[in-house]
Amino acid sequence: MNLRHLTIAAATACALTAGGLAAAQPMEHHHGGFGGGDMEFLHGLNLTDAQKDQAKTIEKSAWSQARPLLEQMHSLHEQYINALLTAGSTQAQVAAIQQQEESVRNQLDADRLGTAMQLRALLTPEQLSQAADLHGKLEALHQQEREAIENARGSSEP
Repeated sequence: MNLRHLTIAAATACALTAGGLAAAQPMEHHHGGFGGGDMEFLHGLNLTDAQKDQAKTIEKSAWSQARPLLEQMHSLHEQYINALLTAGSTQAQVAAIQQQEESVRNQLDADRLGTAMQLRALLTPEQLSQAADLHGKLEALHQQEREAIENARGSSEP
């Protein structure tokens, strides 16, 4: 692997891990809550005070479970970068660290899904329907955004 490929691999790993860590921040630190953007629609619903309190309790519990895993991910990521940048590291050594990272990432994903399911269970059928409508509207807006970007790119090419 040449230096250019190594630099790209290291930068990509940093970006992916940083994005994963940001998505896992609790509601107070990240708009989407522990579930990342998965449960962002909760902010657009008229939740009762009891539902809000239950959601906060669920997210605090999820965050306390996620924190050690996120710290482990950070440590593994540092090990991964150091192994990539250390002369004499073998592909097998780097792959072993990558597998450990993947295992922790899978645990975080499973925990995130559990949290999302707990939060969803708080919703009434009407709120769930309202959330589905909101999601559909947001997806339509994202599609319009993608089309506008593509059109802008197409018109700027010679």
